[in-house]
Amino acid sequence: MRKPWDVTIEDDLGVDRNAFQHLFFGTPDDRSQSRMFTCVSGQTDLTVALAEVLPQVGYAGSVSSFMQYWFEKDSNLNVPVIELVSELRRAADVTLYLATGQEHHRARYLWNDLGLSRLFDGIFYSAEIGHPKKDIRFFEAINAALGISGEERPLFFDDQPEIVALAAQAGWDGTAYSREQDIRRHPRLREWLP
Repeated sequence: MRKPWDVTIEDDLGVDRNAFQHLFFGTPDDRSQSRMFTCVSGQTDLTVALAEVLPQVGYAGSVSSFMQYWFEKDSNLNVPVIELVSELRRAADVTLYLATGQEHHRARYLWNDLGLSRLFDGIFYSAEIGHPKKDIRFFEAINAALGISGEERPLFFDDQPEIVALAAQAGWDGTAYSREQDIRRHPRLREWLP
């Protein structure tokens, strides 16, 4: 379960948390109309979208400082899964990719600052692709970029079953996981991950 990154945002930055959630992320029943959606789907740069909203919610600092705060607070890597990826990289001759729903700035932060580039061979993210991860075209674009044929079934793990279902529709061998053991026990990984 994801931990909210903005729990102390009012105390830390003077930002009205509820107003920011509503103005930037939209309502839970219609996130696709939000400013954040336009960022993760590559239509708007995050700095532009934040510059429009932050003054309305009580923030007086720079957009770049806000982004740094956000990215640091929202970077709770699943350490057991990261260790498993490292173990897999050492044990097998496999190509590993990260497929994630991100806007450009946070994707670069994950890749460079958090060092995920040391674990994966490449990253595919929604803003670069132009479709959110909850859209089959996200996976179809990766198929096209990697030249994946109908006989290949890329192994894919995600913590959201609806995303796994979309990947399966695109021809992937998708598995929902809630803990590292769900990945480790996958039949296709048994020979490399005891």
